[in-house]
Amino acid sequence: MKFYGIKNCNSVKNAIEFLKSKQIEFEFLDIKKLDEKTLDFWLGKRDVLEFINTTGMTARKLGISKERLLSLNLEEIKSIILQNPTLIKRPIIVGNDKVLIAKEYQNL
Repeated sequence: MKFYGIKNCNSVKNAIEFLKSKQIEFEFLDIKKLDEKTLDFWLGKRDVLEFINTTGMTARKLGISKERLLSLNLEEIKSIILQNPTLIKRPIIVGNDKVLIAKEYQNL
């Protein structure tokens, strides 16, 4: 299982503790190093808008709102994500051909 996050993020810390308590093994990957191939895999499984944290600090700094996202095409949104991967809700967990976003890991 691959676990994408930022080590100092509270949501990520909580998810790590949860997975450890369930004795679920995972490989931690820094979401700031997200590449296009990985993002494309995620987008093959989930809608791009599900990944964006429009209430986070990065979105506020960039002026990214739900309304603005709806005015952009997929390639524009991908470009913004790849330039600013901290826009993504965290953690992202990939395993068994599924992509879990944020607190969805609690269903493991």
